[in-house]
This record gives sequence, C-alpha cells and structure tokens, in this order.
Amino acid sequence: MSLNEYFIPVSLDKPENHHLSDKAIFCRNIYIHTASTPIPDLSEYRIAIVGMPEDRNATIRGSALAPDLIRNKLYNLYRINPGLKIIDLGNIKTGNSVQDTYFAVRDIILELNGKNIITVALGGSQDLTYGFYLAFEKMDSLFSFITVDSRLDMGIIQDEIKTESYLIPILSRKKELLFNYTNFGHQKCLVDQDDIDFLQRQFNNTVRLGDIHSNITITEPFLRDASFVSFDFNAIRQSDSPGCTCPSPNGLNSEESCQISRYAGASNNLMVFGIFNILPSADIQDQTVHLASQILWYFLEGVLQRKLEKPSGSSNLFKKFIVSFTGEKYEIVFYKSLETDRWWCEVPAFSGTRHEKILISCSYEDYQRACNQEIPDRWLKAYQKLN
Repeated sequence: MSLNEYFIPVSLDKPENHHLSDKAIFCRNIYIHTASTPIPDLSEYRIAIVGMPEDRNATIRGSALAPDLIRNKLYNLYRINPGLKIIDLGNIKTGNSVQDTYFAVRDIILELNGKNIITVALGGSQDLTYGFYLAFEKMDSLFSFITVDSRLDMGIIQDEIKTESYLIPILSRKKELLFNYTNFGHQKCLVDQDDIDFLQRQFNNTVRLGDIHSNITITEPFLRDASFVSFDFNAIRQSDSPGCTCPSPNGLNSEESCQISRYAGASNNLMVFGIFNILPSADIQDQTVHLASQILWYFLEGVLQRKLEKPSGSSNLFKKFIVSFTGEKYEIVFYKSLETDRWWCEVPAFSGTRHEKILISCSYEDYQRACNQEIPDRWLKAYQKLN
C-alpha cells in the first residue's frame, strides 16, 4: 500500500523555540512528511507518529483539532536519542464515514506493524480505539490491550460505536483472540458496578485510581503484556488536564500519566500507543496539549529502554521459583530476571490432549501472595480464560 495516499502532510509554522538549539530540538531530529518531502521507504524507522483528526462519533466535538496542537508542543521538546529513528507521517485523511476512518486506521497499523514500526497515535476521539482493535484482530493471534480511563465506556446503546460505548462492540468480537483487557484509573463514583462485574465475569481486569495512587508500579506487568494502549485524557485530574471532554477534579496526576506511558514504551509487546479526548477549546494556556506532548516523549524514552527477555529455567539470566499449594494438585512456576528484576509466571493451558504453558508478566507481590498460599488474581484470571 502507498501510505502517501492515506495522509495529509504536516503543515506547521516553525516552532517558536527559545531554550534549545536547532541541533537539540525534537523536530530537527526526526523525518517529517511535508508537501515537499513525501513518505520515504520506512525500513530504517522504529516509530511512526500518526495524527487522527476524527471526532464525528463523539458526543462532545472538538478533539479532531488536537493532533496538530500536540504535535507543535512535541516538536519543541528536547530530542530523543538519534538512534531511535522516528517519522511523522502526518494526519490521516478521514473517510466519507467514520467507519471508513476506522478501517483506514486498521490498514495503517497493519502496514506499520508488518514493518515492526510502533504507531504513536494523536487523537481525536477515543472510539478510534475500535480501529486499533480491528488491526490486531486481523493479525489472528492472541493479544491483550489496555485503556486508561476514569470511566468504563460500555455505553447504554451497546451496539453503537461512540466515545462512550466503543468497548462492548470490541469485547463482543472474536473473544477467542482477546487474551485480556484491562482498564487503569476508573473511579467508582463514575462507573456502574454492573460494568465492573461484567468485566470480572469475562476474566478481564480493572485497576482503580486509588490503587494506582498507592503504587504506580502495579500497572507495569499489565503494560508488559499489552499489544496496544488507548489513553483517555479524561483519566487525568482537571487541575493537570483542563482541556478534555469530561473533566473531573479527581484522576491521575501528570507524573503518574507520564510514568504509565514510560512503562508502555518499555514493553516489548506494545506496538500502538494512542492519546484521545483532548478538547483544545477548553484548554488553559495549552496546559493539556503540553502534557500530552510530554506523555508521548516519555513513551518514546521508554522505547529506548526496551530489553528483550525470554524467561527460561535453563538460562543463567533468570532465577526459577516453584510454589506448591497445600491440598492442591497444581503449582505455580515463577521466573525473575537477574538483570531487570522483572517477574513472570507460567499458566497451564489444556486443550484436549495438549498441555501448554503460557507465560504472563507478574510482580514480586504476586510471588509473595503465592508463597502465602494465596493464588494471585492475575494468574487465576489467566488460568480461567485459558481453560
């Protein structure tokens, strides 16, 4: 496919930088698709920035204006290590219908993923996550994904794809391919308990805001296994992010948001990271788009920290721990990386006469629970999903 046909070139005024030299500024160290510089061969690139100016299925319109404003702030930040080759492809040409845009998003992600290029998406409204899902569904292999949201976007009209109701159409499709869905940062005063119960019955996960405040590191194992992340800026508290579609006085703070994005960038599995529901008309002195640019910057820094690790009992880079449970026939095998201190565990999967073991990311706290004869929730849900 010719990506030039899918994108509108970047057209921005020269960034008004006052504190960095041209050599050090972000935009001087990436390739930018402009009217005079078409999209080249992508074989040398690791990251593709993609603007998604689409909000026709949003109840509150205006987020389609966000991509170029975020881009302008990102361009003014300090450069990322030149060894990480980045291209800004420009903004997707929206289709005659929103469905056309979803399929364009799908095709672009498939093309980039086929070249092992990570997509960084600047939204736009969060229903574009449906296009992400269509791409990974097309790959026809198990995958997991994460949303960061103060609400669970199940909606009232459950078969309609809107910013408030895109999850049910996703979770009801090809369930055998979706290994796990997780939401970070929900607030109990903003969600229906029935929706939380529904996710629990499907063996999916929700991590509430208070737990993240208490220990941000609990998000890392989920992110390590995710294929894509959809970050709704409504998850961030209003004082840090005033320019969003449904602001709230409570939410993630800016530092937590950047830490989550950095964990996401460091995940070897993660190939798409998108930010959504930024409303420039409600912003104050560009505070929200500036935060968005920093969240993306820390995601890119996380990519630089990626380290491919494959736990194995025969490798001297990992330590193996076996925990048996009193009165039970099974045991849980844990692995700890001696280089990064990250943890994994094995989950048995039975299919007829076949017996496989699936590795999932976990934490030291999960290992401690197992040692205390408590089955870790993450292991249990994966086991129930697989068997």
